[in-house]
Amino acid sequence: MPIRDIIVLAFFAISLPVCFLRPFYGLLLWTVVAFLNPQSLTWGPAQSIPLAMAVAVPTLIGFFFFCRNWRGVVSREFLLIVLLWVWFTITSFVSTNTPMFMHHAQDTWFRWEFVSKILVMTAFTMAIVDRFSRLRVLVLAIAGCFGIFVLKTLPFVLITGGADRLYGPSNSMIADNNDFALALNMTLPLFFFLAQTEASRWLRRIFGFLFVITIPAVLFTYSRGGVIGLVAVLGLMLFRLKRRLILIPVIALGLGASLMLTPASWRQRMDPTQSLDASARERLNAWTFSARLAMDYPIFGGGFDTFTPEMFVRYAPDSSDVHGPHSVYMGVLAEHGFIGLLLYLALVVSCFASTHHLVKLGRLDGASRVVSYANMFRFSLVGFLTSGLFLGRAYFDYFFTIVACIVILKQVCQFESARPGFAELTEEEVAA
Repeated sequence: MPIRDIIVLAFFAISLPVCFLRPFYGLLLWTVVAFLNPQSLTWGPAQSIPLAMAVAVPTLIGFFFFCRNWRGVVSREFLLIVLLWVWFTITSFVSTNTPMFMHHAQDTWFRWEFVSKILVMTAFTMAIVDRFSRLRVLVLAIAGCFGIFVLKTLPFVLITGGADRLYGPSNSMIADNNDFALALNMTLPLFFFLAQTEASRWLRRIFGFLFVITIPAVLFTYSRGGVIGLVAVLGLMLFRLKRRLILIPVIALGLGASLMLTPASWRQRMDPTQSLDASARERLNAWTFSARLAMDYPIFGGGFDTFTPEMFVRYAPDSSDVHGPHSVYMGVLAEHGFIGLLLYLALVVSCFASTHHLVKLGRLDGASRVVSYANMFRFSLVGFLTSGLFLGRAYFDYFFTIVACIVILKQVCQFESARPGFAELTEEEVAA
């Protein structure tokens, strides 16, 4: 067995009892497995072991023994997630019993199980992370995972001169270049606000550096949806943040370094005057398919994984071009109908309403850290929603993790705001 596999398996074997005794540790480890995907770094049997499930089981069992904290879970977002899961279950049951969709029944229930696991872990994240110190560590863990990816891409970009696309780790939800760009856009606000709020000078410098080099990393995924998301995130941050004078030179540095490296192939791909290429035609074909299917099945849609050759023959303009939804919104519409899309958008609107309230509350109470974290999460959502216009990642676990973080921040404000020193920051914790 390769030495890498031995090290990874030994570490997780030692960690599993700790996950039971310390569910928060288990949650952090699950987050690392979900985002960093350490299995992809191995060469042998460790690649096929479901590490996420192995970590999740003792963590959840340990929660019922040692935590039992559900006081802050019941929120508007939590109830909407429950409604979404109920509707996903209904549409899965209806579609697998409808002759039109029975041919992908097995795939539907497989995807339902996959999404259900994500939603379960989202709910337990809300319950386990019950104070700000834990929320901070969770955010640092997420930022650290993607920071490793960004640091790994920098030498590759410099060596190749940006001629090759950047991809995420294999066999993960961000393996594709478009999905990788989506995740990086969601992480940009984390890097920025952590660079402003962390007490350690070295951490601030590290996250500031990561923020700068993530800009070219997004560009060199060659994802046009990623570029749109990048423009939206940076543009809204410039428009909404008071300390934009800090942001302007940093963005200029990142974009300047990127433009110096962009080869002709990158500029050609991003040129909007070019005729529609295969990728653009795929999107239009998939969106038309989704709209036509939803018009025939507006209530329940076609169920999970309804983007099949059999269905494309019936609804797509080009039946030979079978692809996924190429859009968060069109994917939910096709798979779960207008009601499913309405519930999904209601969750998004609820998150923005909560972050807006948190920013307002934080400013009134002088709680700068609340303002910073609320801005962090809502700009991360902007990255997801804008890039998601062209990417079919409606059930992205990163998105639901950000939703959980928003609920946790509301819980923290409710139960910790009366604690002395909660609203104040030290001199080193510079507010955004």
